[in-house]
Amino acid sequence: MAPAIKLALNGDEGGSDGSERVRQVIFLTDGCVGNEEELFRLIRERLGGSRLFTVGIGSAPNSHFMTKAAQLGRGTFTYVGRVEQVREKMSELFAKLETPVMKGLEVRWPHGVQAESWPARIPDLYAGEPLVLTAALDKLQGDLQISGERDGQLWQATVPLARAPTGEGIAGKGIAPVWAREKVASLMDALREGTPEDEIRARVIELATAHRLVTRYTSFVAVDKTPVRPPEEEAKLAAVPTLLPEGWEYDKLFGELPQGATDSRFALFSGSLALLIAFAMLLARRGSQ
Repeated sequence: MAPAIKLALNGDEGGSDGSERVRQVIFLTDGCVGNEEELFRLIRERLGGSRLFTVGIGSAPNSHFMTKAAQLGRGTFTYVGRVEQVREKMSELFAKLETPVMKGLEVRWPHGVQAESWPARIPDLYAGEPLVLTAALDKLQGDLQISGERDGQLWQATVPLARAPTGEGIAGKGIAPVWAREKVASLMDALREGTPEDEIRARVIELATAHRLVTRYTSFVAVDKTPVRPPEEEAKLAAVPTLLPEGWEYDKLFGELPQGATDSRFALFSGSLALLIAFAMLLARRGSQ
C-alpha cells in the first residue's frame, strides 16, 4: 500500500492552479493492512490539500486503520460488508464526493476564553456525515464564531456559549469522556511524530484515570469471585481453536500468499469499480476544461 499512497498523494495543496477543485483520493481494500504507522506517516506528510476517502470491503478489513486514515485524510470511511450493500454504500460515497456541504471550516473562540478543542484540524463537512467538535473551556461566556465556504459563498454562524450544558448535568458528564478520547488520540498522534513516549504515557494515564478510559497504557479488570467449578474437580487445559473472520482460510492465512477478506467475486468487483471511478473522474475533468 505504501507505493500506492506515495503515487496518489503528492503533497499538492489543491486548487493551486487557480480553480476551486478539491482533489479526492479513494483508498479501497479488502485485506489486512498491517504497516499502519508507516502509512499514517505517509498520509500526514503527503496529503497536502487532497482528501482521502477509505473503503473497506469484506468480513474483516482493518477498520482501525481505515478510520484513522480517513481522519488524517480529512475524508470519510465507508464499510461494505456484503455484496448486497455495494450499490447502497457506494452511492452514498459518490454523493459525498460530488457535493461536499462545506469546506474550509474555522472556529473562533471568544476573547479571554481558554479553549482546548479537538479535532485540531477541522475536516470538511459532508452530507450525512456529522462533524463533532469537542472542547474544554475555562468559562462559558461570549459567542463561538463558526465560518466556512458553502457553494463558493462565505457561511457564518454564532453559538452562545452560555447555553452549553455544564459538567454537572447528564449531558456534560457524557461530553467529558468524548473530549478526553479525542485528546488521547491526539497525544498518540504526537507519539508517532516523535514526542518522547515517557511524556506521552504520563499524560495519557492522567487523562484515562480521570475519565475512566481504556488506552494503550490503562485497562480495567473485573474480578468475579463466585465459584463456578466444584472444588473437587481439577482444572484442565485444552487447546481452543481460534475463529477466523468469514471467508478466511488457515492455509492462506499462514501460507506464502497474503490473505484477503473477500472471495473472487469481490476481487472482480473491486477492479471493475476502480475502472469506473477512473472513467468518471476522466469525464469530470474533461467537462471542467
